[in-house]
Amino acid sequence: MNFNRWPMQVRRILVPVDFRECTVRALQYARAFAREYKATITLLHVVQPDGSHVRRNISRERWFDEMREAGEIQLRKLTDVLWGDEVITDIVIATGKIFQQIVNEAKEVNADLIIMGSHQTNGSSRLFHRSTTERVLRTASCPVLVMHALEHGFLKDVYPAPCSDQ
Repeated sequence: MNFNRWPMQVRRILVPVDFRECTVRALQYARAFAREYKATITLLHVVQPDGSHVRRNISRERWFDEMREAGEIQLRKLTDVLWGDEVITDIVIATGKIFQQIVNEAKEVNADLIIMGSHQTNGSSRLFHRSTTERVLRTASCPVLVMHALEHGFLKDVYPAPCSDQ
Protein backbone atom coordinates (compact mmCIF):
# COMPACT_ATOMS: atom_id res chain seq x y z
CA MET A 1 0.00 0.00 0.00
CA ASN A 2 1.44 3.38 -0.92
CA PHE A 3 -0.03 6.34 0.93
CA ASN A 4 2.80 8.73 0.10
CA ARG A 5 0.60 10.64 -2.34
CA TRP A 6 -2.07 11.31 0.30
CA PRO A 7 -2.05 14.87 1.65
CA MET A 8 -2.28 13.78 5.26
CA GLN A 9 0.00 12.87 8.12
CA VAL A 10 -0.81 10.02 10.43
CA ARG A 11 1.23 9.87 13.60
CA ARG A 12 -1.29 8.33 15.99
CA ILE A 13 -4.04 5.83 15.18
CA LEU A 14 -6.76 4.87 17.65
CA VAL A 15 -8.31 1.42 17.30
CA PRO A 16 -11.20 0.46 19.60
CA VAL A 17 -11.03 -3.29 20.30
CA ASP A 18 -13.86 -5.51 21.54
CA PHE A 19 -12.06 -8.86 21.07
CA ARG A 20 -14.52 -10.12 18.47
CA GLU A 21 -13.11 -11.72 15.35
CA CYS A 22 -14.32 -8.86 13.16
CA THR A 23 -12.00 -6.46 14.97
CA VAL A 24 -9.04 -8.24 13.37
CA ARG A 25 -9.88 -6.54 10.06
CA ALA A 26 -9.60 -3.07 11.65
CA LEU A 27 -6.31 -4.11 13.26
CA GLN A 28 -4.95 -5.27 9.90
CA TYR A 29 -5.69 -1.87 8.40
CA ALA A 30 -4.23 -0.09 11.41
CA ARG A 31 -1.03 -2.10 10.98
CA ALA A 32 -0.81 -1.14 7.30
CA PHE A 33 -1.30 2.56 8.06
CA ALA A 34 1.14 2.43 10.98
CA ARG A 35 3.81 0.77 8.87
CA GLU A 36 3.39 3.22 6.01
CA TYR A 37 3.33 6.35 8.16
CA LYS A 38 5.52 5.04 10.99
CA ALA A 39 2.63 5.85 13.30
CA THR A 40 1.87 4.66 16.80
CA ILE A 41 -1.30 2.68 17.42
CA THR A 42 -3.34 3.18 20.56
CA LEU A 43 -5.59 0.22 21.26
CA LEU A 44 -8.65 1.06 23.35
CA HIS A 45 -10.80 -1.49 25.12
CA VAL A 46 -13.83 -0.16 26.96
CA VAL A 47 -15.34 -2.25 29.74
CA GLN A 48 -18.82 -1.59 30.99
CA PRO A 49 -19.80 -2.33 34.57
CA ASP A 50 -22.32 -5.16 34.63
CA GLY A 51 -22.89 -5.60 38.35
CA SER A 52 -20.67 -8.67 38.57
CA HIS A 53 -18.52 -6.96 41.21
CA VAL A 54 -21.56 -6.94 43.52
CA ARG A 55 -22.22 -10.65 42.92
CA ARG A 56 -18.53 -11.39 43.56
CA ASN A 57 -18.55 -9.19 46.67
CA ILE A 58 -15.63 -7.03 45.53
CA SER A 59 -15.34 -3.28 45.10
CA ARG A 60 -15.96 -1.66 41.75
CA GLU A 61 -12.35 -0.45 41.78
CA ARG A 62 -10.99 -3.99 42.28
CA TRP A 63 -13.31 -5.27 39.54
CA PHE A 64 -12.02 -2.59 37.16
CA ASP A 65 -8.38 -3.38 38.07
CA GLU A 66 -9.03 -7.06 37.27
CA MET A 67 -10.74 -6.16 33.99
CA ARG A 68 -7.89 -3.79 33.06
CA GLU A 69 -5.26 -6.44 33.73
CA ALA A 70 -7.16 -9.11 31.77
CA GLY A 71 -7.74 -6.69 28.88
CA GLU A 72 -4.10 -5.68 28.72
CA ILE A 73 -3.00 -9.32 28.65
CA GLN A 74 -5.47 -10.13 25.85
CA LEU A 75 -4.44 -7.09 23.81
CA ARG A 76 -0.73 -7.88 24.17
CA LYS A 77 -1.35 -11.45 22.99
CA LEU A 78 -3.39 -10.17 20.04
CA THR A 79 -0.75 -7.66 18.96
CA ASP A 80 2.03 -10.22 19.38
CA VAL A 81 0.23 -12.42 16.86
CA LEU A 82 -0.71 -9.63 14.43
CA TRP A 83 2.42 -7.46 14.39
CA GLY A 84 4.80 -8.25 17.25
CA ASP A 85 7.33 -5.47 17.78
CA GLU A 86 6.84 -4.14 14.24
CA VAL A 87 4.44 -1.37 15.35
CA ILE A 88 4.66 0.83 18.44
CA THR A 89 1.51 0.13 20.42
CA ASP A 90 -0.05 1.74 23.46
CA ILE A 91 -2.88 0.07 25.35
CA VAL A 92 -5.69 1.85 27.14
CA ILE A 93 -8.45 0.16 29.13
CA ALA A 94 -11.32 2.47 30.05
CA THR A 95 -14.75 2.23 31.57
CA GLY A 96 -17.85 4.19 30.65
CA LYS A 97 -20.03 4.84 27.65
CA ILE A 98 -18.29 3.30 24.71
CA PHE A 99 -18.69 6.01 22.08
CA GLN A 100 -17.73 8.73 24.58
CA GLN A 101 -14.60 6.84 25.60
CA ILE A 102 -13.59 6.40 21.95
CA VAL A 103 -14.08 10.09 21.17
CA ASN A 104 -12.41 11.21 24.43
CA GLU A 105 -9.41 8.93 23.94
CA ALA A 106 -8.97 10.16 20.36
CA LYS A 107 -8.74 13.71 21.72
CA GLU A 108 -6.52 12.65 24.64
CA VAL A 109 -3.91 10.97 22.43
CA ASN A 110 -4.33 13.52 19.64
CA ALA A 111 -5.30 10.78 17.18
CA ASP A 112 -5.01 11.56 13.49
CA LEU A 113 -7.24 8.63 12.55
CA ILE A 114 -9.68 6.22 14.19
CA ILE A 115 -9.99 2.79 12.59
CA MET A 116 -12.87 0.77 13.94
CA GLY A 117 -14.75 -2.35 13.05
CA SER A 118 -18.48 -2.31 12.58
CA HIS A 119 -20.44 -5.47 13.11
CA GLN A 120 -23.53 -5.87 11.01
CA THR A 121 -25.63 -7.74 13.51
CA ASN A 122 -29.13 -7.95 14.81
CA GLY A 123 -28.21 -5.64 17.67
CA SER A 124 -26.41 -8.17 19.84
CA SER A 125 -23.03 -6.43 19.69
CA ARG A 126 -22.35 -4.27 22.73
CA LEU A 127 -19.39 -2.35 21.36
CA PHE A 128 -19.80 -1.64 17.68
CA HIS A 129 -23.48 -1.73 17.05
CA ARG A 130 -24.66 0.83 14.54
CA SER A 131 -25.44 3.65 16.99
CA THR A 132 -21.95 3.51 18.53
CA THR A 133 -20.33 3.76 15.10
CA GLU A 134 -22.66 6.55 14.03
CA ARG A 135 -22.02 8.51 17.24
CA VAL A 136 -18.27 8.21 16.80
CA LEU A 137 -18.55 9.30 13.17
CA ARG A 138 -20.60 12.35 14.16
CA THR A 139 -18.54 13.46 17.15
CA ALA A 140 -14.92 12.45 16.50
CA SER A 141 -12.43 15.25 15.99
CA CYS A 142 -10.47 13.26 13.39
CA PRO A 143 -11.26 11.06 10.38
CA VAL A 144 -12.83 7.67 11.08
CA LEU A 145 -12.28 4.62 8.89
CA VAL A 146 -15.04 2.07 9.48
CA MET A 147 -14.33 -1.50 8.50
CA HIS A 148 -17.39 -3.62 7.89
CA ALA A 149 -17.03 -7.32 8.56
CA LEU A 150 -17.70 -8.50 5.02
CA GLU A 151 -16.41 -5.50 3.09
CA HIS A 152 -13.86 -5.90 0.32
CA GLY A 153 -10.93 -3.70 1.14
CA PHE A 154 -7.85 -2.35 -0.56
CA LEU A 155 -5.22 -4.24 1.42
CA LYS A 156 -3.27 -6.63 -0.76
CA ASP A 157 -2.73 -10.19 0.48
CA VAL A 158 -4.99 -9.79 3.50
CA TYR A 159 -7.90 -12.11 3.82
CA PRO A 160 -11.02 -11.01 5.70
CA ALA A 161 -11.31 -12.46 9.16
CA PRO A 162 -14.35 -14.63 9.69
CA CYS A 163 -17.02 -12.93 11.71
CA SER A 164 -18.95 -14.87 14.28
CA ASP A 165 -21.73 -13.01 16.02
CA GLN A 166 -22.61 -15.86 18.33
